[in-house]
Amino acid sequence: MYGLVDCNNFYVSCERVFNPLLKGQPVVVLSNNDGCIIARSNEAKALGIPMGAPLHLYKKLIDQKNVFTYSSNYTLYGDMSARVMDSLNYFVPDMEIYSIDEAFISLKGFNLNSLVEEMSDIRKLIYQWTGIPTSIGVGPTKTLAKLANKIAKKYTSNGVYIVTISDQLTQILDDMKLEDIWGISKGWGARLRSIGINTPLQLQQSDPCQIRKLISVVGERIVYELRGNSCLQLEEVVNKKTITVSRSFGNMIDDKDDLKKALANHVVRAAEKLRYQDSLCSGIHIFINTNRYRKQDLQYSNGAMINFDEPIDNTVEIINESFKLLENIYRSNYNYKKIGVVLLGLKQNKKNVIENTYIIQSNLFTLNQNLSNNSKKSDVCMKLFDDINSRMGKKTLFYGSQGMQKRSKKIKQKADKWSMRSCYKSPSYTTKWNDVLKVY
Repeated sequence: MYGLVDCNNFYVSCERVFNPLLKGQPVVVLSNNDGCIIARSNEAKALGIPMGAPLHLYKKLIDQKNVFTYSSNYTLYGDMSARVMDSLNYFVPDMEIYSIDEAFISLKGFNLNSLVEEMSDIRKLIYQWTGIPTSIGVGPTKTLAKLANKIAKKYTSNGVYIVTISDQLTQILDDMKLEDIWGISKGWGARLRSIGINTPLQLQQSDPCQIRKLISVVGERIVYELRGNSCLQLEEVVNKKTITVSRSFGNMIDDKDDLKKALANHVVRAAEKLRYQDSLCSGIHIFINTNRYRKQDLQYSNGAMINFDEPIDNTVEIINESFKLLENIYRSNYNYKKIGVVLLGLKQNKKNVIENTYIIQSNLFTLNQNLSNNSKKSDVCMKLFDDINSRMGKKTLFYGSQGMQKRSKKIKQKADKWSMRSCYKSPSYTTKWNDVLKVY
């Protein structure tokens, strides 16, 4: 048996943990640059505010109904997600983190006769420890566990639902839409209807080979999963093959120095992710583009890449190379909307346990007697940099190319031109000392 644990209205729930006045009130959370609505409380849904709606189209309704509005606070949400997953890991032998607010769990060793009570206890303890409400769906396959979670969230009072192969499942599948099944897109749903398959029940009873020919092997697996035959096991966390960091600017930018600051900040973040998974990158790609929706502006987009002689994880080296690429693709007299960096060809930074040194494949034409020493110095420097920022807060240490920042509380920090718009952002309650909640 598998379980799917899903955090209810996760972004909204994170805001409510630190502001109890929001409970029972309509709340929405916005996307980058405060563009669209990406999370809604049940109260906001009841007002008819749709998912993905542009803020400016519903601003009047939001103001009239006193809907609490928040900019996305991904630092807070990421930290709260880690707390939920750590809590969940305490109860189960194995789990797969599927997204920031979802995780599949193995229920091996659990008593099937008392699953509802045990899942209810897990929900209560996670809420007690983190303040985040969850729903848990259980089934003999991951697909059925995902289906059970939908039912648990919408139709149960205790937030737990268990699906088994029975007449009850037959009725459930007959009453649902094809797109309600995990993995079935609108396009695949249209293809299935073209051959007379209109419900998940008909899909369950169809010929798997026919579905494979019509859709793909993924569709065939869905058929078997709906029948209770598990085809999808829990997946282990796999290191990323590429790392991308990019953001749209809060304001249009035409100055190369501002573009450099934005690029340097993106590189620093990408390099942190690179070292976090203990990898090296073999090359980088950077790109810039204007806003194609501003028809009155001249349009331009371009990108460039470079391969390194040796795989690296040193932030300074990556920044220097990215600046060289920016010089080649930058054009004046354009209003830029976005810049980004992609770290390519990621390789595991394998370690020689005996000699306590990292094994790096050298380039035949760039052999350097001091390569080992330089590599060790770089490792020490980067580790120190990451440790200080991890303990003392983001950007405690930063590079001058990221832009100088005023640290005095008396001087108001003016946002950089390239920074995202976050007019409604809540404090970083769990990751910044100055934002820690004060109780008087």
